[in-house]
Amino acid sequence: MPPPGPNGAVDASSAPDFIAVAGRDAGIAGYARKQDMLGPGDAPFPVFGDDLRTVVGQMVPDKGFIPAGVDPNTVPEIPVVVAPSGQGQSDGSKVVLYVRNDSPTEIHDAVLLGGQVTDSGGFWGQNLGVGCYSMPVGSRLVLLDRSAAEPGASVLREIYTRGGEQVGPSLWIVISKEGRIGQGTGVPDWWGAPQSC
Repeated sequence: MPPPGPNGAVDASSAPDFIAVAGRDAGIAGYARKQDMLGPGDAPFPVFGDDLRTVVGQMVPDKGFIPAGVDPNTVPEIPVVVAPSGQGQSDGSKVVLYVRNDSPTEIHDAVLLGGQVTDSGGFWGQNLGVGCYSMPVGSRLVLLDRSAAEPGASVLREIYTRGGEQVGPSLWIVISKEGRIGQGTGVPDWWGAPQSC
């Protein structure tokens, strides 16, 4: 999408007819019509798949992308920040999770505090992604057997528990084609430059 001008408005004539929509994992979830993305109003609008016809979800105010079939009322609100790409400042309280999912299925993660989901994400199969999570002391970053928005989601694996450290770590996980999980700390070789949160 073209950057906003000095008055903060985007020149709609320079934008493509469909604009990529970021999912909660920072990957591309689908595409929305230009008039929906740039138009006034705060009503939900559809997000289309690669064919630009099939509805794969919707954009919901204060919640972002919600996949088709998921009730938006079951998804926690997320802060929405609009800024030019790459202009965000790093937040030392956040934990960065790099994911390489070589399996054919989507994987799901969540931040749990006192048994409640405070943040969550999903990483599509056969894809790379990164998530930035606010994690208060005592919270846990876990992999789930399904989306946190679905009833009955349970923990498959604990990735990290936040202690009293001042700066959140960078972590990585790799899901093999067969579904085996490996994990480590730092920025993985397969990612490149560190992600700012």
